[in-house]
Amino acid sequence: MISDVTNLKRWVRRAENQPQGRAVLDLEADSMYHYREELCLIQYADDQGVEIIDPLVIEDMDPFYNWLKGAEVWMHGADYDMCLLKQTFGGLPAMIWDTQIAARLLGHEQFGLAALVEYFYGIKLSKKNQRANWSVRPISQTMQAYAQGDVAFILDMADRMVAQLKTMGRYEWFLESCEASLEKGRLRRKAEQEDWRIRGCGRLNRRGLAALRTLWHWREVEAMRIDCPVFKVCSNQELLNWSARLQDFLRVFPPHGKADRIARYRRAVRRFQLLDEEEYPPLPSRAKWQQVPRNYEKHLESWLAHRDALASELHLDAALIASRAQVEAIAADEKKGLSSLMHWQRELLTDSTVAKRAISLTCLP
Repeated sequence: MISDVTNLKRWVRRAENQPQGRAVLDLEADSMYHYREELCLIQYADDQGVEIIDPLVIEDMDPFYNWLKGAEVWMHGADYDMCLLKQTFGGLPAMIWDTQIAARLLGHEQFGLAALVEYFYGIKLSKKNQRANWSVRPISQTMQAYAQGDVAFILDMADRMVAQLKTMGRYEWFLESCEASLEKGRLRRKAEQEDWRIRGCGRLNRRGLAALRTLWHWREVEAMRIDCPVFKVCSNQELLNWSARLQDFLRVFPPHGKADRIARYRRAVRRFQLLDEEEYPPLPSRAKWQQVPRNYEKHLESWLAHRDALASELHLDAALIASRAQVEAIAADEKKGLSSLMHWQRELLTDSTVAKRAISLTCLP
């Protein structure tokens, strides 16, 4: 366990001497236990082995960040870790190569790290500490072993997958997909004022949205009050169900819990009920393409069938070629919709020569 600045500087010298793309990162946080999640552990691996960096012990993490911002690293399922890195250090590595993206492009249906380690090495990683509280110190030996396992196999696994991607003609797909994922990570902003618009709220009218906004803020305050993740107060689905009933002027029963929490919930409901209609939030603006053109449904059906046939031939998840939303945009405005795709996706959907070559490579023994 790295626990002092001297060792951190020693590690940085080692990391700086590694060729680009020969380092692995993974992160552990305490999001299952606290309202404001905090980065609790950094796992690093290269061809020399694994190191664990403890940001809760090391006061000055600048040497790590100075290395990070110019590094090209491998990660697995990097979306959440990118949020943690931005939140903690305000920036991301120069490049992130994601083994989860590689696995999906190779057609793996089970692309979690444990599933891939078992597939490639026949080793079952323990999941015992998957939901551990990583903010607790000292860190047990079993937790340290779990953390090391998250990075120990990735470089070798990455080499194997890159070789397979090149053989199948999908390596350029992988490069572009990783670059697009990193760019999304760089542009992602937490729009705090709009956080209450959770997935599924599109079925609510303005009154229902006003109820959801009120109850979402009630949940945030409750979670902050006891320093716990919001899902331990209530789930998103419960918020949606309560909001739908309030929207329709139906009685809503309070959540289970202590009397003071129930009292605050009832006060929140009363605040909502006193709102004037002008205070309700607006419905989300609809994209222009949703003013559907003539024959839209026919075009959509045709594009979906084309995408699904390609996915079946290539043994890929159809959403990798184009998500449902992307296909809908193409059906509504072909030129604009296709332009929003990555180059490899667009070529695959529109160039029969490229598609035939990709399919023939998939069929290689």
